[in-house]
Order: sequence, then structure tokens, then C-alpha cells
Amino acid sequence: MLKYLLISIICIAPLAHADIYKYVDEQGNVTFSNIPMRNAQRILAEPGAMIPAPRSRGNAAPRERSPQTATPGNFPRVDAATQKSRDSNRHLILNEELSSEQKNLANARRLLSEAESSKTPEEKASPQKYVEKIGRIRNNMTLHEKNISALQSEISRLR
Repeated sequence: MLKYLLISIICIAPLAHADIYKYVDEQGNVTFSNIPMRNAQRILAEPGAMIPAPRSRGNAAPRERSPQTATPGNFPRVDAATQKSRDSNRHLILNEELSSEQKNLANARRLLSEAESSKTPEEKASPQKYVEKIGRIRNNMTLHEKNISALQSEISRLR
């Protein structure tokens, strides 16, 4: 029995070694796996591999960049004029979205005031329908207010 246990341990031990990969999807969810995935970063190649400590950001003088860069040397570069054009397009799009959301919020507020001031005969007969209608309009207003806030925040971060 002991003989079989030793043999199984010897056979299984090499299988315990596995590379570990870190993958971040479009929504920002982080997944760690021992199975390689497209666009995953290998973070551990050997058991007991040394991972360098992060550099301190104290008052030390700034160091020159190491020869290894995150971006490959043959990676396409965007010239300043193209980037400026993209940034201005982004700014324009965000402002258009903000204007649209502000109009939608004004419309939702108008609908709420109309709904609160008058009930249809059906809503008078069934108060629950009225409450549901008011709730939907308020939820819609909250959504537009959050969108406006997010757009204003994004616009403030633009260069």
C-alpha cells in the first residue's frame, strides 16, 4: 500500500506545477487561470519563482526607463494631430450625449408633473397602476440624472 502511495505522489508531483495567467475582460473582470487565454498575461511560470518587489516611489531621483517597455517597438504610433482630432471628436460626441440626456431628463420631469397632476380613469380605478407609472417615470429620471453626472465627469477629465 505504501508503495502505491509513493508511486502516485511521484507521478502527481510534476503535475502540480502550472503556469498562472491573469486575464482582464472588457468589463474589467479579472480572471486567474492555469489555462492560457488570448490576451492573458503569464504571472507565474515556476513554483518558487522570484517576483521582484515594486519600486518605491519615495523621494528618489527618477530613473531612466528600462530597455523593456510595455509597448512593443513595432507597435503603431499615433501622431499628435491625429490624436488631437480624436480627442476633439470624443469631446463633441460627449457633449452631444450630454445635451441629449439633459433633454430626456427635462422630458421625464414634464411627464412626472403631468402624471402627478392628473390621473386617467383607469388609474383612478386601480391606484396600483398609478403608483407603478409614477415609479417608472422616477426611475427613468434617476437614470438620466446618473447619465448626466457620468458624462459631466468624463468631459471634465478630457484634456
